[in-house]
Amino acid sequence: MIRSYRVEDGQVSRSEGAPQASQSAQGVVWVDLFQPTDEEAGAVGRWLGVVIPSPDEMQEIEASSRLYHDQGAYFMTATLVTRADTENPESAVVTFVLLSEHLITIRYTDPQPFRTFERQAERDPELLATPESAFLGILEAIADRLADILEVVGADLDATSREIFRPAKKPRTSDFQGFLIRIGQDGDLTSKARESLVTLDRMETFARALEHMHHDRGLQMRLKTLSRDITSITDYTAFLNGKVNFLLDATLGMISTEQNAIIKLFSLVAVVFLPPTLIASIYGMNFQHMPELGWPFGYPLALLLMLLSAVLPYLFFKKRGWL
Repeated sequence: MIRSYRVEDGQVSRSEGAPQASQSAQGVVWVDLFQPTDEEAGAVGRWLGVVIPSPDEMQEIEASSRLYHDQGAYFMTATLVTRADTENPESAVVTFVLLSEHLITIRYTDPQPFRTFERQAERDPELLATPESAFLGILEAIADRLADILEVVGADLDATSREIFRPAKKPRTSDFQGFLIRIGQDGDLTSKARESLVTLDRMETFARALEHMHHDRGLQMRLKTLSRDITSITDYTAFLNGKVNFLLDATLGMISTEQNAIIKLFSLVAVVFLPPTLIASIYGMNFQHMPELGWPFGYPLALLLMLLSAVLPYLFFKKRGWL
């Protein structure tokens, strides 16, 4: 799908579909390629005079393959977090191609920041005044979205921490297993957000050196603000990573403590019932000459001995504080 955006009479105008060969690109500020076919990518490339990178080229992780200049066009590829509100968040790449008069975005997923920026541009067409302004607007929307995602992760980690360390009710092993799943999901989402922030930081540094940005003080101020936002969000991501590791260690430690308590209980039961078992085994022997077998109170005496041999070790352990 191809969407083209331009500003006409103070309003944002959007058109869809592949451009015609005779159609002029004058006034088109932003061209958004969403899951483009090879034919659509080729048509836009010929229309704007640029080579659109393929999905395989967009997946390259080398910095030289993600940030480069080619025939008057600046290519920048970022990793974005998608489906963050589901149980299976994903990372997807988006490529920005910045030309002197146009901005091209190539994406094969539908991250929320693109929809957010489109709504913002409809309310404030100045965001689409220039390709550079549109480019920064999308990056700002991405940074805002990452901040929202990490705020949700932080709130969930706080809730998990309260449930793990609540004094009123001791969690069971099954609860701890659920906590491990939640902590793992939060850690995975945090790592994906951190990966996205790293690519955004590289893009911001690369864009700062572009001559497109040097002549507009407003763009320079927005770049500085974006840089500060990325730095602060990255710092918060490091804090969340530390909290994830802490809660993970604490949960595993509590599982180990609970298992040790269970083993301790079994050991106590074995020790308490060992003396009675010994006494019962002795009087269960079929020797002919055992005087207790002929006593009228032999059986009650054996029961009393077994009871005392069980109670006395228990009281001894209790007094020593081993229970």
